Amino acid sequence: MTALVQAALRVRRTARSMWGVAVAFLLGAALLAGFFLPSDRSLGWQHLAWALTWATVFGTRARAAVQHGAEPRSSFELGALLLVGVHALVQLRGGVVSELYPLTYVAVALGASFATGWAGASIVAFAAALDFGISFFAEHISDPSVLAAHGFFVMSFGVLNLVFTRAEISRVRRKSKLAFQAQQDRVRDETRLFRLVAPASEGLRDEDRLYQTSVQEVHQALYHTIELLHRTLGLHTCMLLMPGEDGERLHIVELVTSSEDIADGPFTLGSGAVGAAVRRKLTTNLQQIRAGYRGLCYYRGPAAVRSFLAVPVLDNGHFRAVLCADRLDDRPFTPKEEELFRSSTSHILRCVENERVFVQLESSKRQQEILYRGSTALSTALNQDEVMEVGLSTAAEIAPHDFAAITEYQSEGRRHIVRRAIGEHNLDFQGLRFRDNASLTAMVVKNKHYLPYRGEFDAKQQTLFTKKAKLKGMGSLLVLPLVVREEPIGTLIVAAKSAQAFGASARETLQALANQLAVAIANARAVRLLEEKATTDGLTGCLNKRAFLAEMEQRILAAQRFRRKLSLIVTDLDHFKTVNDTYGHASGDQVLRELGRVLKRVKRETDLVARFGGEEFCVLCEETDARGARLLAERVREELQNTEVATELGPLKVTASLGVATFPDDATTAEALFAQGDKALYEAKSRGRNQVCTV
Repeated sequence: MTALVQAALRVRRTARSMWGVAVAFLLGAALLAGFFLPSDRSLGWQHLAWALTWATVFGTRARAAVQHGAEPRSSFELGALLLVGVHALVQLRGGVVSELYPLTYVAVALGASFATGWAGASIVAFAAALDFGISFFAEHISDPSVLAAHGFFVMSFGVLNLVFTRAEISRVRRKSKLAFQAQQDRVRDETRLFRLVAPASEGLRDEDRLYQTSVQEVHQALYHTIELLHRTLGLHTCMLLMPGEDGERLHIVELVTSSEDIADGPFTLGSGAVGAAVRRKLTTNLQQIRAGYRGLCYYRGPAAVRSFLAVPVLDNGHFRAVLCADRLDDRPFTPKEEELFRSSTSHILRCVENERVFVQLESSKRQQEILYRGSTALSTALNQDEVMEVGLSTAAEIAPHDFAAITEYQSEGRRHIVRRAIGEHNLDFQGLRFRDNASLTAMVVKNKHYLPYRGEFDAKQQTLFTKKAKLKGMGSLLVLPLVVREEPIGTLIVAAKSAQAFGASARETLQALANQLAVAIANARAVRLLEEKATTDGLTGCLNKRAFLAEMEQRILAAQRFRRKLSLIVTDLDHFKTVNDTYGHASGDQVLRELGRVLKRVKRETDLVARFGGEEFCVLCEETDARGARLLAERVREELQNTEVATELGPLKVTASLGVATFPDDATTAEALFAQGDKALYEAKSRGRNQVCTV
């Protein structure tokens, strides 16, 4: 019944979404029948009805496409409606010989141009088929050359518009993407130019907005300073030049000029008069410059200026920029003006330094907020899986990356296990196990210090896990130790495709996160161990009596609600006291452990095994009747009977008696079910042991 309802709903949804196409095909069929060809009679009510229907459907579907976005299906629908509408108009005016026939080419061109996805090619094919059908069936044109010519023009208009439109869309998208990327690169370049951030911190891509604001603030302050000098001192050009990241070229940062002959740059660091000021780190003052002088690199051709001043901007003796100015008139720069320029360089340094401190404070504040949120989430995580999930998501906020993982180190076997891996190729590493080796992961655990140096990674020279399981395509990598009370318990790993993705600030914050993550994982393990001790038997690893009875109550309620069978198997070792007296209690414990292993090995995945006390064990089997439980009990009995237990006095074999009771056939409560199982167990013992009995 449910399947029929779902099928009906699917048909209903399809009908609703395709009724526009249905109208288009109906109108197309009318066109093939020549319904709109002119005749002696004038336009009838049938033609008006078709026109009104077409206009209503086309308007409704066009409005829906605008509101909800044009998908390929709706694009094809509108294209088909447009084509049949235009063909109807053409047919009314005389068909192929009509002066309106070229409109069909325009229609297919429009449909192909604005269609999305597969709809473009489908519209062209529909247009060609419709044109051929109308010409052949409605207007009875059978000349192959005429039909071929019509088909050629329809296909040409459609395909050319389809190709050129797709190419133009791709070009515009690519241009927009390149412009956006150029803007991002310019911001990053200027943040490094102004030394707002360290070169290796560009991995913090989500801070670009902060960098943009800071760059704008610096530009505004520099511009005001340079404009003030330009106005008050009657300068022709005043500009600030800064070296790029490579330190070999000068870039124009800000300028105010009356010249139209300023070169774009960058300029060679040691060229001309500007280069002299840079090399010597001293003020350069040129007077009475001869006509045609080419020593000023920031002009395209010979300079028309008569005086020039260049003052290097020094930060504790280190060259940071050069402030240049010139005049057209023969008025040299005085010592007072030189001093004014030197004072301006101090203001420029303070401006950039203040903004750099602001950026660093904001970045540090942001990372501290992320770390605080991560710490709060880690403290509330209930298990190890949740802890790792929170740790990896927090690491992604601190330092965006393309791959991340958390490994566990087991000191007893000196073994590493990749517990969680996310990102690219994560399935290649999830659950990977390897012993101590020369990998970065093993070295970090041994040294308890992050690797590699500065986060630079070369997959050809460095191994993350093993030589076979290689991490490829990454330019940056950071493996951080997880240490608790000076003992390593694993590593936190982040990797990115871009180079220098993890700067000093990111490394410090990630290490702080790793420290908190290590404590959280250790706490989760301790909680899990306490839960296991509270619910399991310490000797056999099976459930204990309290946990088993609680689970049994819940499963009986579920069986009662859904009217299902549920069986209980109660087993007891035969002559176990004799085993303890003869072989010792240590051997007796070994026998109990072996019985627990047999029960867990034979049971199904949904069955519960518990040590109820002493040598008595229970198995609770869901959705199992008495026959199925008896078969399972027989398997347990046979496997235990054939199992040898090694003791100091030699191999030992034991047997067990088992009783089976079933809900609701034998009892309707947990207490009564256990009592019936016990009764069946004692029946097995009274019959000679090493057998299975049911109630």
